Amino acid sequence: MRRSPVLVTGATGFIGRRVARRLLAAGRPVLALARGQGGHPAADRVAEAVGVGPEGRLLDVVEGDLAWRGGGLGEAEWRYLRDTVETVIHCAGAPTFFPRDIASFRAAHVDGPLDLLHGLRGGRLRRWAHLSTAYVCGRRSGTVFEHEGDVGQGFHNPYEHVKLESEEALRRAGRRLGIDVRVFRPSIVVGAAPDTAGGNPSNLFFGFIRLLGALSCRANRFRVRLRIPAAPRARFNIVPVEYVAAFVVALAEHPDGTAETFHVVASDPPAQESVLAMIVERLGLRDISLIDPRRQKLRDPSPLERKVARLLSGYREYLEQDVQFDDSNARRLLRRCGLGRSALSREAVHRLIDSALTTPLQIPAPVAALAV
Repeated sequence: MRRSPVLVTGATGFIGRRVARRLLAAGRPVLALARGQGGHPAADRVAEAVGVGPEGRLLDVVEGDLAWRGGGLGEAEWRYLRDTVETVIHCAGAPTFFPRDIASFRAAHVDGPLDLLHGLRGGRLRRWAHLSTAYVCGRRSGTVFEHEGDVGQGFHNPYEHVKLESEEALRRAGRRLGIDVRVFRPSIVVGAAPDTAGGNPSNLFFGFIRLLGALSCRANRFRVRLRIPAAPRARFNIVPVEYVAAFVVALAEHPDGTAETFHVVASDPPAQESVLAMIVERLGLRDISLIDPRRQKLRDPSPLERKVARLLSGYREYLEQDVQFDDSNARRLLRRCGLGRSALSREAVHRLIDSALTTPLQIPAPVAALAV
């Protein structure tokens, strides 16, 4: 008997496309809710992102937009979704730290998902897997536990605050409607990324590695020094995108994950200075260091150092924040389904470096300009 399809939102995005690919590779039908864009129908966008045409036996596409009231769906489409979907994996969202229109941003992250959840009630829906971010912790430092939400923390930006609001709103609605809402909180996700808003942090990280790769070529002829404002001993909280997708697919329907929250992170992450040491070792560089601006002023910065500081300015507060995301709950369930925890070992960091240097990707213009 054919299993019901998983409804995936954000299937054209950085994480969502990999979630959809994993489901399809496992023989699980996928129903993607996506919007058309720039004259390209939703079905074409999903096919390009996922690598499987919508005419395929396991993939179907419904065109809609969570930023619109009711998702822009007609009654016939709602009936089809209610009669078909038991599980939703909600990956859609734009990680814009400071949106120009906060009302529209909130509508897409809070009101739109709520509309979808309410629109599916009375049908087959049983589970909602909600992609959030570990940085709903805001400006907290030290250890953050999976069961913690709003503890009165301040936030770096509206994005973090709205993501926490979305978590809480979906949980409340799920309890009222008898729907199992489980929340997945990745740290900073990295990997070969598309040129989408969701890929921006990863493209920045990969672009930075490519910049260092370019500098390693110059270092054979010139002395190159680069000091980077950061917190050398703070934990470097990144997690590979393929691990995030595997984690979400494995736990989205796990019977022991009902109404749980999971930190999708690298367990026991190394310090930033340790990760930088792994990178410069792999690339054969010298004179690349981290400077803690809270303790030491960056004196007489070179043009290169000023440009790199500007490039990383949007993430400066994250580079200075030292937080440990406890993932005890996640590891407990991962052991039961045979998926190992993620660790930023030397080998894992080297694999990311190799991927950054060999995988075609859209590098942000400021990074590309530095690398030439």
